[in-house]
Amino acid sequence: MMKRAIVCVAAAAIAFVPSMSQAQRHSASQPLHFGIGAGVAMPMSDWSDVVGTGFHLEGVGTKNLSGSPMFLRGEAAFTMFGSKTLATGLGAGNDWKGSGSQLAGMFDVGYNFVSTSSVKPYVLGGLGLHHSTMKVDFGGSTASDSKDDLGVNLGGGMRFKMGGRVAYLEARYISAGDVKSLPIGFGLEF
Repeated sequence: MMKRAIVCVAAAAIAFVPSMSQAQRHSASQPLHFGIGAGVAMPMSDWSDVVGTGFHLEGVGTKNLSGSPMFLRGEAAFTMFGSKTLATGLGAGNDWKGSGSQLAGMFDVGYNFVSTSSVKPYVLGGLGLHHSTMKVDFGGSTASDSKDDLGVNLGGGMRFKMGGRVAYLEARYISAGDVKSLPIGFGLEF
């Protein structure tokens, strides 16, 4: 059920992006960008009591709105949180360790600030569907639980030239049910 929901959200998030042949017909004022990014993901709030810092991977599609500093962005993301010891001293090999992951499809609206600098700041925020999984390993046995939540995100970043490409550096706060995180990532647009 959740896999189907994430596929639907990812398809809807990318649906606003025309095909590549149509994108080539758009004027320079309406560029279409795809990007990939990776970075660190820090758990926040109660989620940080259960899991450790991990990594975040994302694929994005961004569409600038004609004549406006606004843009739309669809994103598919995967976050793997690190293992964290929850309880110790329970005997040899019986420490309890928690870990988690999250798969998300998000749709954001953003605003590009006007800048004469080569660094172009922006803010963005939006909604997404998140499938979160938590695992607890205790003495060689593993228990896991997963759930689906509607989440929100809010953040900002900056775009800048890097060689012949545009790179971005961004940070966002993501809240989906009990899972709250702060991914900080670097990416390249194509």
